[in-house]
Amino acid sequence: MAFDTALIWLIAASLILIFLGLPVAFSLAICAFAYLWLKDFPLSQGALEMGFSLENFTFLAIPLFMAAGMTMNAGKITDRIFDFANILVGRIPGGLGHVNVFASLIFAGMSGSVLADVAGLGSMEVKAMRQKGYDTNFAVGITLGSSAIGPILPPSIPMVLFGVIADVSITGLFLGGVVPGLLIATCLMVYIFVIALKRNYYSTEWMGWKVAAAAALIALPALLTPVIIVGGMALGIFSPTEAATVAVVYALILAALVYRDLSLKQFLKILEETSLSTAKLMFIIASAFLFGWALTVGELPQALSHFLVTTFTEKWSFILAVLVVLLVLGAIIENAILLLILAPMLLPIAQQAYGMDPVHLGVVMVFAIMIGQYTPPMGLSLFVMRDVAQLSLGRVSVAVAPFLIPLIGALLIMAYTPDLVLWLPRLLGY
Repeated sequence: MAFDTALIWLIAASLILIFLGLPVAFSLAICAFAYLWLKDFPLSQGALEMGFSLENFTFLAIPLFMAAGMTMNAGKITDRIFDFANILVGRIPGGLGHVNVFASLIFAGMSGSVLADVAGLGSMEVKAMRQKGYDTNFAVGITLGSSAIGPILPPSIPMVLFGVIADVSITGLFLGGVVPGLLIATCLMVYIFVIALKRNYYSTEWMGWKVAAAAALIALPALLTPVIIVGGMALGIFSPTEAATVAVVYALILAALVYRDLSLKQFLKILEETSLSTAKLMFIIASAFLFGWALTVGELPQALSHFLVTTFTEKWSFILAVLVVLLVLGAIIENAILLLILAPMLLPIAQQAYGMDPVHLGVVMVFAIMIGQYTPPMGLSLFVMRDVAQLSLGRVSVAVAPFLIPLIGALLIMAYTPDLVLWLPRLLGY
């Protein structure tokens, strides 16, 4: 099936602008408007498309979940999570490596973001592991690897994005990420266990049930966060957007009233950072929608559909092709952009030609794209960890590379075992 060959130049030009350092949103918007001008569309059409793309109530969940994660960080809730995780799993060979994963597992149920995990827990985890004699590369690698759980376990900002643009139940996507999130944690902990036995890594001594109970009691209010969020949505008590509001209010109560570690100055700083981050993300979303609209006008999705269906006749080969494309593109294109452009293109093909469930595809796509957070040149997590650990970008990239093995292993398992993803949503009627 033919498509407008001018789209090749459109895509190439946008990538060149991005690599030259122009912000992603501007690169996409400029190229999309240039395409409209070349094809004699009124430029006002582009402005309308960008405006209409943001007219969705569910997008409110994104800044709210951002604010909740930042509040958890500012309120030193991460410290209590880390202490609890250390007492619970620190005695397993590999000690603080397992604590790292377990803390990320808990914090993932609060933040919904890779970057929040790296920024919030990263400095504490890397410092603690260095002090206990762990190799710096190992400490940095597992800290980054464990943060991959963030966007898979609910709440998840990328899942909200996928749900909105692909018109898929966000609650279903959230529930679909629960078992895969546990799978990722298990794969990482098995990998740590094997490495720890080889290197004789330090593990902490069991401190007794009294100490464990005391730490659990201190951390309990924070541990209830994912239960409240996921439980409320699964039972139909509130929608994903309302759940985000509940998360913010609950985080504020914990940080300001229960733990009393959040000042008014910190709260105002959170509001400022949330506003700026939201404005940037909304501009990216609007630009990506316009770019995707231009691709649709040029019939690229139709051509892609024809190519995939005729080239990959089996479902397993289609899934493998999608994973390879997402892993490669995730290394060079910002993850939100990739989701916004590819999800509307791939979902109809996956459903109609291969019978894939949209929730299954959504969870797999989100995780595959998130792995791109750990590969240069566009892996934002690498830049955050570079600042946290005070290492070069190359050193951080080398450190996380071995941990891509368990992450990709978990990705393949969830991609080829749909029941692993769909069991809980189906059980609860989604």
